[in-house]
Amino acid sequence: MTDQVAPEKVETPAPAASQAEHQVPISRLNEEITKRKAMEERLALLEQASKDAETKRLKETEDYRKLYEDAEKELSTVKPRAAIAEESEKTLRAVLESQVAELPENMRGLIPAELSTQQQLQWLSKNKAMLIKPKPFDIGAGKTGGGAPAGADLTAEELEVARQFGVKPEDYAKYKFK
Repeated sequence: MTDQVAPEKVETPAPAASQAEHQVPISRLNEEITKRKAMEERLALLEQASKDAETKRLKETEDYRKLYEDAEKELSTVKPRAAIAEESEKTLRAVLESQVAELPENMRGLIPAELSTQQQLQWLSKNKAMLIKPKPFDIGAGKTGGGAPAGADLTAEELEVARQFGVKPEDYAKYKFK
């Protein structure tokens, strides 16, 4: 009697099962996003409280030089952002003005003025189709007229046939393209 050892079966997960394991329900994702935002807000509040406590301590010890240096450091990081924000606002305003210029004169007053520039652009992008009169579909009516197409030249053979029959080349072309 010999003991036979059965070969081991190596199971590989099916690709569909592998993909199903990595999918996260949207409700779970929304919960995690909400938790993350709450933690970020809490962190921002704690950082602000720490900064306020440090400021209060420095004022009490009358260490104004440290306060001045901190304010300068914060100002140096905020100034470039403010310049970028101003440029972005100018650009958005220019885009809004060009979008409004495309509207008919009688429809321009419908854009809510109480909205910010960005909100006005969003509103305009959603409602522009309703504010502009659509252009009718070009069906090509009247482009060819009643006679021969423009630039319809007769070949040398056709001119010879017209001459042999005693017909003017214009009349021959007229009847050719009928």
